Order: sequence, then C-alpha cells, then structure tokens
Amino acid sequence: MLEDILRQGLLAAVEQYGVYEEDVDIELEQPRDRSHGHLSTNLALILGGRLKRKPRELAGEIAAAVDLPKEVIESVEIAGPGFINFRIARPYQIDLLLEVWNPDGALADIRTGGDKRINVEFISANPTGPLNVVSARAGAFGMTLVRLLTAIGYDAHAEYYVNDAGRQVGLLGRSLRAQYLQLMGEQAELPEGGYQGRYLEIMAAELLDRDTEAIKDSAKAFDDESFQRVQPPEGNAEDWRRLPEEESVRSFAKYALMKILSWQRETCRRFGLRFETWYFESELHETKRVERALEKLKKSEVTFEADDAVWFRATDYGDEKDRVLVRADGMPTYFLADIAYHFHKFQRGFEYAIDFWGPDHHGYIPRMRGAMEALGVGRDWLEVQVLQHVTFIEGGRNVQMSKRRGQFITMDELIDEVGADVAKYTFLTRKPNSHLDFDLDLAKEQSDENPVMKVKYAHARICSLLGKAVEQKSVEAGEPTAASLAHLADEPEWNLVRELLRLPQVIVSAARSREPHRLTAYVDEVASLYNRFWNQCEKILEQDDERRLAQLHLSLITRHVIRIVCELIGVDAPESMEKRD
Repeated sequence: MLEDILRQGLLAAVEQYGVYEEDVDIELEQPRDRSHGHLSTNLALILGGRLKRKPRELAGEIAAAVDLPKEVIESVEIAGPGFINFRIARPYQIDLLLEVWNPDGALADIRTGGDKRINVEFISANPTGPLNVVSARAGAFGMTLVRLLTAIGYDAHAEYYVNDAGRQVGLLGRSLRAQYLQLMGEQAELPEGGYQGRYLEIMAAELLDRDTEAIKDSAKAFDDESFQRVQPPEGNAEDWRRLPEEESVRSFAKYALMKILSWQRETCRRFGLRFETWYFESELHETKRVERALEKLKKSEVTFEADDAVWFRATDYGDEKDRVLVRADGMPTYFLADIAYHFHKFQRGFEYAIDFWGPDHHGYIPRMRGAMEALGVGRDWLEVQVLQHVTFIEGGRNVQMSKRRGQFITMDELIDEVGADVAKYTFLTRKPNSHLDFDLDLAKEQSDENPVMKVKYAHARICSLLGKAVEQKSVEAGEPTAASLAHLADEPEWNLVRELLRLPQVIVSAARSREPHRLTAYVDEVASLYNRFWNQCEKILEQDDERRLAQLHLSLITRHVIRIVCELIGVDAPESMEKRD
C-alpha cells in the first residue's frame, strides 16, 4: 500500500538520527488544504523535541533525504511549522483508483483481521415495550461496526441481549393484568411505577378476543432455534385471570414478553438489523451460569462477605468502591448476572468483545473489566463504547420523551416518520460518544439539504448518466482502464479521484477507531465532489470520445464507491429518484 511505501522511506531517512521503527509511530493524514498535497506527516514535529531540533529545519532535512519512487511520489514539500507533504504522481493515482475498482485489489488488501472472532453486543433491552430511539442509535452504530469489522477481515458476531429476568418483567405483567381487568369492568389499580403506554392498552384489548389456540398461533414466529425459550402461557386471558395473583401475573408477563419480543424482532428487521444470537438473561439463571461464575470468583479469592452479602473486590481493579454480587437476601445482583453473561461470551470462543452502553453506565466499565480480569479473561478483552443521548427537534423545539408514561419516540415511529435509511444515516453523522440533535424537519427534507438524500441523488444521477450514454450515444462504459482514465484533465476530476482513493483508508480507520461516522463524512464529500465535477465540467455526453469515456469511467468508479459505503451503513443506493425542487 502507498502508506507502507511512505513509511518505509521515512524510516530509512531518519535512521541517520538514531531513530528506528520501534522508536516512532509515523502518522499519515490528508492535509486539510488540498493544495498542500495528498498525504502529510507530522514526523518532524514529533522528533523535533526529542532531538532538540527546530521542526521545520528537521523536516527539510528529512524531505531531502527521503528516497521515494518518482513514479509513485511526484514531489515532497514542507509546510507550516514542520509538516512534510507528499504529492502522488497522477499515473500512480490512476493505478490506485483501479485498485479501488478491482474486487481483488485495495479492499482485499485491508482484510488483516485474520478471521478473529469478535462479539458485538449493541442492543441490550428490557422486553417491556417497543424499542425506542436509544436502541435505534445503538443499532445504527453496532450493525455498521459489524460490517466494518467484517470488511477488514474479522469474524464479527452481532448479538442482542434480552433482559428477561428481574423486577421489570414482573412489573410488566402486573401492568398488563391491571389493564385487562379494567377492560373487564373490575377495579384494578396500575402498580406503582408500572407501564402506562398505549401499547399495553392495545395488548389488553387484543386479549379479550384471543382464545387459547390464537395465543399458541402467535408463538409460531418463535419457532427458530434462537427463540425456543419463548413459549406462550397455558390457556387464555380468562384462565390467567382466575389464577392466584402471583401465578396470574406470571402468565400475563409471559404473554407480554412474547408479544413485545415479536414487535422488537420485526422492528429490527425494518431497521435492517440482523443478529446471529438473541441471548436471554433468564438462561443464565436456569443453566446455573450465575452460580458457576460466583464460584469461580470465590476460588480466585476476589470476593469477601460483609453485612450478610457477598462482595467483589472491585477496588483492586480500579473501581471506586467494592460491589455487591449477592444481596443479604440471597438474591444475585444484576452485576453478577452480567459477569456470568460476559464470561460465557469468552467461553463461546470470542477472542474479543465490544459492548454499546448508555451514558449512565460510565462507572460500570471499570468494575466489569475488572471482573473479567479476575476471571482470567483479561480486562482488555472487553471494550465498551458509550453512546450519548439523542435530542429530537421538531419545529425548533425539543421533543420530550418519557418511557414510563408512554410519551416517547419508538424506533417504529421514527422509521414511519423519516424512514430507516434517513434515521441510520443521521445517527451516523456524529461520534457515538457525542450528543446528537436529531432535526426531524431536516430528516424529512427530500433535497440535497438532507445529507443522505444528497448521497442518494448523486448515485441516482450517475445511474441516469450511464443509462443515457447507452441510449443516446450507444456507449457502454465497460471496465475502467488506465488508458481511458489517463484522459482526465480538469481539476474537479482530479479532486474527485483524490477522494475516491481514500476509501480503503477510511474503512480501516473507521473500523479500528470504532467511529462509523467517518463513513458518512467521507461519502458526503464524495457526493459533493461529484456534484462539482458534474457542474464544472462540460456536459459529459457531448465530449469527444476519449474525454467522454474517461468521465464515464470516473462516474462508474464513483458509483462503485458510493455503493460500498452505503452497504456498510445499511442504506439503499437507488438507481432512480424523483426529482424534487
């Protein structure tokens, strides 16, 4: 790769100063100002202090000493306080562009993951209601990261964690039971802190007309292997109503879980999310994995007993205080169940695990990583990406949300309102750990003002151009070649080439930094540069044969790059779109 050629040349040039490969990490980035070249390094700035030299003077010496193939690097220049800038020779740019086009080229070269297995758990939800926008943002990031890791050669495994054990499920059952009893004309108060969403009212109303067979039929959606744990309660709502209260609550809760999980699965499908595994928390308890994890921690001598409870020595692993594993009443904490769950990931053969957590879980990170270290897994085995909140804005005002009162934007409502593609793309315009203001009015814009629409329009425009070339001029673009691309001449064309060449680097950096937003920033720039190329060049189909073919081939490669990025993001790249003002 080009970066390897540059790094090797720079390392050879700095050996005269006693600096070797193990002594320095050479970074290569695209200069902000395109006039400064294609790639830049701050190597002289890094070494200046170490060698007690003026960085700009040192940069001049390194630039003079670096030996690079002339057919690859046209010139080496110094800029600013000591940056070394490189300009790629145009013939070599064409070679690199064809590597991007070639399925066995640049994108094959970046597959360096060695098929290592990585578990990416990006939705961990209580099955107590429809999925909300927190899960939507996590889904957009997580699914894109899975595709990115796969693109660079890892065996990435998408996982959904179902929190179907604990107090919230019981509260859900009591809430649904109370709603049903009220519909039957009985006095029934919603439990304190219960769920009041419209979805529960609908579910309760459906139960009035659902007999035993209908309830069993509704469970058929869960016949696949991942969902064999999901079974309907025996009988129907009338049978459950007559049971002793606690048994009645469990039956209503079981039915509610089945219905809500079916909604959540369909929502994920609509949003373009696929999971290799739906992992149920209840399984941890039923298979005694929680107890076995506790025993292993005890054998490792990282627990102690105090106040009739069992504690983990979390402070030994960087946490601010020790944490309870088993309460005084003998009940395991959620922390212990979570330890068991992550340890089972390791036992399933994953060499690495990535979790997406909410911003209120910052303090949870050191104790969980510490627990993995205590179990012999290693704290670096677990990586946590923290997703910040999303604020929805409509008509210039914030949209207020409250899950308990049912006043919240569900993922389905968001899909209905703006579409899955727009939602995913918008979520991916910011870093995962940055707060996002989601402008619903802009998201509904059907113009280039809407970033995802700009990308879609650019793709559709290219498809239209290639179609017209055949229709009007009987010209098939065919396979791009070095000979045809050599006829690119204008600056807008070469600015576009320069950006297209960055695709492999962008994919690798987005995957390794866990920053999928780099994809949207990149494809937005590609679309912008293509539009400038389109507007500033003469009409493509009216060029002479050589220029026309060069520009058609450049358009073809641009479409190829847009499709790759859209596929990674999970966004459709349409071949035609209705023109809007």
